[in-house]
Amino acid sequence: MDGAAGVRERLVLRGGLVLDPVAEVFRPGEVHLAGDRVVAGDVDGPARVVDVTGLLVTPGLVDLHTHVFAGQDLGVDADTIGAGSGVTTFVDAGSAGGHLIDAFRMTSVAGRRSRVRVWLNIASIGTTSIRLAGELTTLAYCDERVAVEAARRHRDLVIGVKIRASHDVGGPHGPVAMARARRVADELGLPLMVHLGPAPCPVDDIMAALRAGDVLTHCCTGFAGNEIVAGGRLRASVRAARDRGVRLDVGHGMSGFDVRVARAMLAEGVLPDSISSDLHAYSQPLVGTLPDVLSRFLALGMNEAQAFARATLAPAAIAGLADTGVGTLRAGAPADVAVFRLVDMPDGIDWRDGHGNNFRGRIRLEPVLTVASGIVVLDRTAGAG
Repeated sequence: MDGAAGVRERLVLRGGLVLDPVAEVFRPGEVHLAGDRVVAGDVDGPARVVDVTGLLVTPGLVDLHTHVFAGQDLGVDADTIGAGSGVTTFVDAGSAGGHLIDAFRMTSVAGRRSRVRVWLNIASIGTTSIRLAGELTTLAYCDERVAVEAARRHRDLVIGVKIRASHDVGGPHGPVAMARARRVADELGLPLMVHLGPAPCPVDDIMAALRAGDVLTHCCTGFAGNEIVAGGRLRASVRAARDRGVRLDVGHGMSGFDVRVARAMLAEGVLPDSISSDLHAYSQPLVGTLPDVLSRFLALGMNEAQAFARATLAPAAIAGLADTGVGTLRAGAPADVAVFRLVDMPDGIDWRDGHGNNFRGRIRLEPVLTVASGIVVLDRTAGAG
C-alpha cells in the first residue's frame, strides 16, 4: 500500500533490527506505537503486528537542509517526498526570509503531516529564485531588524539563521551579509547555518566566525580553493571550529557534495555531524532522496548505523528537537518511524556527485514503511522479510 490511511492505530513492528542512534548500533527489538507516540512494549490493547524481519527500523528521518516552500521555484512537497523516503521532519534551509515567513507558514506548514522547521534566511526575500539572482546581491534585503522580528514572531518554527555566503549568491556583499547574519543569530540566541560555496567568503573566514552549535552546510563541496580540505588534509581552521563545537552538515544538493572531499574527510577520521539532502526542485534529479544520500556514504565506507544516526538524532539535536524525542524511538517520542531494506546490487550502482565525478556502491537503502505522527503513509512490508 502506498499513501496515507489517515488514521492512527496501535502498531507493533516486530522482527527487525532497531537503531539506537546514541550508541550508533542496530539491535534486535520491537517498536510499539499507540496514537501519535512511541510506547513501552507492555502497554495493553489490541495491535496490528507488522513483520519487519530482516529490515532496519529507524526513527523517522530528519533532513536538516531542504527546500519545501510550496510555490517557490525551489520548493518540493514535504508530505509527498516524506512518505516515499522515510523523512518525517524537514528543516527548510533559507527558502523564506523575514518578509516571506508568514506565507511559508500558511502554505508549507499549516495542514502538513510532516513536521517542518525553518532556518530563516538573513535576506528578507529568502531564496525566491536562484535562477535569477542571489538574494544577497541587494544588501538592503539583509535587514537585521526584519529578521529578528520575524524569528521572534515565529519562534516555534524558526530554529536558526541561514546565510548563503558565497560569491555566486552575493558577489562582494558576502562578508557584510555574513556579519549581519552573525549579529542576528547572536541576538536571538540561535545557531547560524552557513552555506559554503565559491569564495568570497573564504572558508577560513567562515570557520573563524562560527561558534558552538553553528553549522557549516555543504561541508563536502568541491569549489576549487574553498574546500574544507587542502592538499588532501582537513584545514586547520575546520579542525579548530570542530573542536569548539561547530557542526558539519552534508547538504548534497546540486553542487554541495564532491566525493573527493568526502573521501579526504573520512580518511582523516572526520565524519559529518549530519547528513542532509538539500533537496529542491532543481537538485532532485541528481540527489534522489535522503536515503540515496545515505547510500552514497555507505559506498564510501560508513556503516548503516553511523549513517542513520546522522539523519535522525544528530540533526534533531542541531535543530533543538531532541528533547521532544524527535530522532529517537524512546517511549514518549513522536510516532515517527521508518523501515528500510538493504538492497544488495551485485552489479553495483553508479552514484554521481555535484562536481562531475562518478563512484560506485553496492548497497541501496529502500524505504518500505513510513509512519508519520502515528499515521502509516507508506507500507510495502508485505513479503518484505
